[in-house]
Amino acid sequence: MGKHFLIWLMVMFFTPLALPGLLGPKTISTYIRADYNAAISILGKKEKINKELMALYKKNLTSVAAFANNFRDRHDDSDKFRNSGDHIGEAIADIPGGWASSVKLQAYSLALRTVILLNWGLWLMIPMVMGFVAGIFERRLKSETFSSPVPPIYNTSAHMLLALSCMLVLWLICPIPIPVSIIPTIAVLISLFISLAIAHYPNY
Repeated sequence: MGKHFLIWLMVMFFTPLALPGLLGPKTISTYIRADYNAAISILGKKEKINKELMALYKKNLTSVAAFANNFRDRHDDSDKFRNSGDHIGEAIADIPGGWASSVKLQAYSLALRTVILLNWGLWLMIPMVMGFVAGIFERRLKSETFSSPVPPIYNTSAHMLLALSCMLVLWLICPIPIPVSIIPTIAVLISLFISLAIAHYPNY
């Protein structure tokens, strides 16, 4: 379990760092637009979302944009190759500028998805709490009958909880194309595996 957690930790650390170099600003913009349209379609509250989005971005993520701009200004020498006819040199010189644009969009995506989760927070927590309560009652039922916890079910549930939780965090911090409508489904699945994990926690 610990080894799997470290693997997920590495995925969540390196993916946001590498993604700006793999995806261009246009692709990330497409993902952001899809998330925004889905959020407005599902949640409504367009003015509230816009207000919270800009407040969160300006308060917490403008430093990311400043860092990206500073990196671009220091390393982007595409102007030297603009009319040189060296297309390979021009493409290489454009990389810092494209990376900086993608990083800024990634920060904006983080702000948008954080706002979406905050607006959904209560409704995402309710099934998890219900799963926790159901697991406790099922465990009590097992302790008072001839039924006993099944460790393989606990192990499977624990691994699925780790995978789903890390996938949710990865979706939050990295503009991977997971539809917004999938998030409630992930919350329900997490509640299910919480219930199973509690009910089948081994009696050592």
